[in-house]
Amino acid sequence: MSPASRWSSFEEPSSDGLLGHVVRLNVAVDRVLADIAGAHGISVADYLVLGVIRRSPQHRSAPTAICEVLGRTTGGMTLTIDRLVRAKLVRRLPDPTDRRRVVVEATAAGVALAKKVNADLHAWERSLGATRTQTRAIGDALGELTELIDAEAPTS
Repeated sequence: MSPASRWSSFEEPSSDGLLGHVVRLNVAVDRVLADIAGAHGISVADYLVLGVIRRSPQHRSAPTAICEVLGRTTGGMTLTIDRLVRAKLVRRLPDPTDRRRVVVEATAAGVALAKKVNADLHAWERSLGATRTQTRAIGDALGELTELIDAEAPTS
């Protein structure tokens, strides 16, 4: 299906303004993320949590810190972590600095899976055929847009 036909129920993309482009980009990226993560038997939420933990020191993070990074609620995070624990991709451990809390640690299988999904995402990205200059320019523009949105986003 062509991009134009996917959006036939919307106004012409050129009249949507910046937000319309962002919405279409979000839908397209969500689809790609879901396809690639799903091919590995996990959800996008699972992949994002694994990614945060993988990039954390010693592959460990407090659930509240993961929530802050991903903008998620603690209730939703608990469900995701429960699913990852059952899949043996993470484990809960006592927080060494505060025994009332827990930290979440990626298992070797969890780190390996996060790296594999990440590698597949980068391979897909390279398949787009953008030059390094284009990739850098797009990345810079998206970074600037993210900063503008973050600076003006209403607080809940």
